Amino acid sequence: MDKCPHQKDDGSCEGCELLAGGQEKPETADYQIRWTLDQIRHKILVMSGKGGVGKTSVAVTLALMLARRGYAVGLIDVDLHGPDVYRMLGVGEPLDLVHGQYYLPADVARNLKLVSVEAMMKNRDAAIIWRGPVKHKIIRQFLTEIQWGHLDFLVIDSPPGTGDEPLTVARTIPEVQAVIVTTPQEISLADVRKAIQFCRKVDMQILGLIENMGHVHCPDCGASIPLFSSGQGSRDLHTLGLPVLGSLPFDPEVVAAADEGRLTELAVSQSPFLQAMEMVATALVAALQEQEAEAKQPQREPGTSVYAAPVVDGRLAPQCNQDQRFVFVTVRDQQIVAQTEATPPDFRPGLLPDWLERQGVTHLVAAGLTNNAQKLFQRKGMEVLTAAAGTPIEALVTGLIQGSS
Repeated sequence: MDKCPHQKDDGSCEGCELLAGGQEKPETADYQIRWTLDQIRHKILVMSGKGGVGKTSVAVTLALMLARRGYAVGLIDVDLHGPDVYRMLGVGEPLDLVHGQYYLPADVARNLKLVSVEAMMKNRDAAIIWRGPVKHKIIRQFLTEIQWGHLDFLVIDSPPGTGDEPLTVARTIPEVQAVIVTTPQEISLADVRKAIQFCRKVDMQILGLIENMGHVHCPDCGASIPLFSSGQGSRDLHTLGLPVLGSLPFDPEVVAAADEGRLTELAVSQSPFLQAMEMVATALVAALQEQEAEAKQPQREPGTSVYAAPVVDGRLAPQCNQDQRFVFVTVRDQQIVAQTEATPPDFRPGLLPDWLERQGVTHLVAAGLTNNAQKLFQRKGMEVLTAAAGTPIEALVTGLIQGSS
C-alpha cells in the first residue's frame, strides 16, 4: 500500500497512511475479493439505524465470544469516521508490512484478527474527511490487500445509518448477512425499521435483531432494572417479524474495560453483558447452522447434470492445476442441451472446488487428479470422473452419458 497525501475536499484526510488514491484494476480487484471471500465461511455486518445504541460494543464482543469458542474470526472496522475498535481492544501497534505490498491483520487474541483504518493513522485523534468513492476504495482494500486466510467468521462493524459504508459492504460482499442492534426505545426502533428497509432494498439477509441496554443489574441486590420505564420498545421489537437473537444489559464493567482497552481480559463470569452475549452467540451460530443444513439439501434440477472439464484446444487437458479454460456441458434427459466455456478467476489451491460449485457442476471430468484432489471436489457433492487427456470433450461427455444409461 502506498501512502496517501493529506486529503482535503478531494477525499483527503489528515494523518492517514492508507492508500486513498491511486488506480485500481477492477477485474483484478474483483477476483482478489472473491478469492478472499471464498476462504471465509460466514460474513456478518453489525449495523444500527442510529448512533448511541452500543453497536460497536456488540460487534467487538460478538467477535470475542466466537473466537473464544475456537472459531477463526476476523473483525473489520468500517466505521471510518469514528473508528474505536482498536482502542477498545487495546491494540496500539500499526499493521506490519509484509511481502512488499500485503498487510497482515493484527492478532488481537487467540483466533481473532482485526483491521481498522485507525491502525494506519499517524494521529488517531485527527478527523477523517472522506467522500463516498474514497470510502468505497478503502473498504475494498480491506478485502484485497489484507491477508485474512481461512476464517469461520468475518464480523464487520459499520457506522450508524444506511450510508456509504454499509452500502459498499452490501455490494462488495453479496453473501453478507446483517445483525441489527437497537435499544428498547421507540425512537431507536423507528430507525431500525429504516435499517430493515435498507437491507431489503440491497437484498441483504437479516440474521436477527439484538436489543442492547434494555436493563441493568443492581450491584447490591442483583435485580434487573429496566432502563426504559415503559417497556413499549421491547414489545414492539417482537412485532418486526425478525428473530430476536437476545437482550443485553447495560454493564459498567464492560464500559470501563472498553475505555481502558482490556476487553480481551474480561472474563464472562465477571460480566452480565458477556454472559448475555454468550447466549446471543449461541443463537447466531444455531441460525447459521440451520441455514447450512437447508443449503445442503439438493437444489439441482432433477434429471439435469452439469459436466465440467479443463480443456486445451477443445480436448481434455492433461492436468487440472493450472490457469486454463473449462467447458461446461449441461445434460438433461440423457441429451446435451447446452455447452459453455469460462476461465476461473483464480486458480489458487483449494478455491477451484468452490468456483465449480457456484457454476452448478455435478460431474468433474479430469485427467491426472490425485486422490487427495479428488476428495476436495467430492466434498462439494461432485462426482469425479477420470479420462484420458486429449479426448474431444463432446465425444467424452457423450460416451459418459451412454455409459450411465
